[in-house]
Amino acid sequence: MPDLLSLPFLIAAAVAVVAGMVRGFAGFGAAMLMTPVFSALYGPGIGVALCLMLEVIVALPLLPRAVAHVDWRRIGLLLVAAAAGVPVGNVTLTRIAPEPMRWAISGIVLAAVALLASGWRYHGKPRPAATLVAGGISGFLNGLSGMAGPPIAFYYLAGKDSVERVRANLTTYFVFVDAAALSAFVARDLVRWETGLEGLCLAPAVLAGGLLGERLFPLASEGFYRRLALGLLVAVAIGALIL
Repeated sequence: MPDLLSLPFLIAAAVAVVAGMVRGFAGFGAAMLMTPVFSALYGPGIGVALCLMLEVIVALPLLPRAVAHVDWRRIGLLLVAAAAGVPVGNVTLTRIAPEPMRWAISGIVLAAVALLASGWRYHGKPRPAATLVAGGISGFLNGLSGMAGPPIAFYYLAGKDSVERVRANLTTYFVFVDAAALSAFVARDLVRWETGLEGLCLAPAVLAGGLLGERLFPLASEGFYRRLALGLLVAVAIGALIL
């Protein structure tokens, strides 16, 4: 049983609340907050596994309201392409020096943020080819660096969908992606009993944050949501360089 009054656990719980609130509000971004802190507290292996567990847990109460706004055909195409992209990212990781890749990824994310901030949007519904490309890049980056989020966030934010639909689709997509990644950890025996117990003890914190974020979402304007989402993408790009 984890020591619920120890400093590491209290720090982890506080971060889980904030990360859950971000996820409940924006539909993504929780991993950006949890992974570096959890990795520092528990080590990278346990930290990443904990993050994946809590990412799935926080999304479960958000799904019932989200599914009504989900375009399942697009989600399916994204997931198929992402699954194909992950092994390509893993192979690239073993053959290319990580430092140049981190700079390249951060530069691409920042360029995408600048494009969105300029007001650019594509018109109409994205074609299947564009959806497959976005999913493939997401899977590639997930296999390369664990950064599956930026391509999908850009894909939805660049469209004409309402922020409610954007948030719902992001929430749903990352449930599947995180669950698949967690399954891979379990299959490789990287999630031990102690890690699962730690995750269950942290679950109330991340759930409380997620429900709070969901309550705050209807109070925000579309402009605020988009600014927050762009800010999260900038933070991901910078964090990839300094962490």
